Amino acid sequence: MFRTATTSSLASRFFISINHPRIAPLTIPLASFTNHAPVTFDGTNHRQYNRNQDEKHNQRKRRTGPLRFIAASSFLSWFSKKSDDENTPESQLITVIKRSILSIQKEEYQKAEQMLHLALKMAQDLQSKDGITYIYDIMANLAMEVGDFAKAEKLFVNVMQRLFSDGFLEDHIKMLHISSKIAHLAQLQGHLDKAAQGFEWTLAKLEEKLKRLGDDNGKEIRELWGITKNWYAQLLMDCKRFAEAKQAFLQAYEAYTEIHGKLTEEGLTILNNLSVACSNLEDYASAERFLKEAISLAAQIPDLSEAGVYKANLGLLYLQQGLLRQASEFCTFAWRYGKQHKHEETVIQANYCLEQIKAMQK
Repeated sequence: MFRTATTSSLASRFFISINHPRIAPLTIPLASFTNHAPVTFDGTNHRQYNRNQDEKHNQRKRRTGPLRFIAASSFLSWFSKKSDDENTPESQLITVIKRSILSIQKEEYQKAEQMLHLALKMAQDLQSKDGITYIYDIMANLAMEVGDFAKAEKLFVNVMQRLFSDGFLEDHIKMLHISSKIAHLAQLQGHLDKAAQGFEWTLAKLEEKLKRLGDDNGKEIRELWGITKNWYAQLLMDCKRFAEAKQAFLQAYEAYTEIHGKLTEEGLTILNNLSVACSNLEDYASAERFLKEAISLAAQIPDLSEAGVYKANLGLLYLQQGLLRQASEFCTFAWRYGKQHKHEETVIQANYCLEQIKAMQK
């Protein structure tokens, strides 16, 4: 005799919303590093089995990809003097910064931190005010990447203060980048009211700018609006405002895919999280549709580790509806996929699903 799964408890406790921890682009972009996708989306942790905060940070770091950097029209334009001579102090500083970013991309975070401190000392010796600001911005993003959220927030506030002193207005795109990140950091530290205020203020300013500029001239602003919408949707999930979260995820997905297309990990993450929101609303048809779309697109991206999570989530979705045969099929596939690709999150989720199926069959 089968026992029926309690859909509300499964949806609220065990359905993974993938935390895609790659952070937004640097506030002051570095044009040399443009061979990666020019924008990344991130969301807070909605794993719906219980872990303490340290474990969440460790999981986040294990799944973290390299920092991604947005393209810029000029290379390190904050230097007042440019030279092709590699022996100039400015060129040497640029080299150190490049190497620090390469270390971040390789996830050699301690090495990157050391090189950034060296770069900071060099910029201070050069009395390059803009260079110092730029390096603090990289340091802030690095701290955010490794999960040191309090440090990241402090550094971003420092960058914002330095930009203010240089005459930047509060609604300048660089300032809005930082405002969005500070709101996200508040969210990651559990300060949900502060995060909501920050996101809503930033989104309002971005929407004002989009209205003034129009669609043809607002790509960077539209991009940041999408990043911020995605983070805001994650906050709404934290607050159990699932209907609003669904709409925010839909808007973020539209903004992201219109710029970068559908065949990206970040886009699939938003589809997965859309499914989570629908599951919490008990709109299982929509949840299944978004997950199947993610699975179909993931099949076109070679060696995508999260593909197994989508399969496990679809299995759990079927389990919520008492469809044990379908649940077993997808969760078994996910378990094998997770083992093959050494993706711990997939294996954990698939194991849970298979254990629940066995319990229901007793």
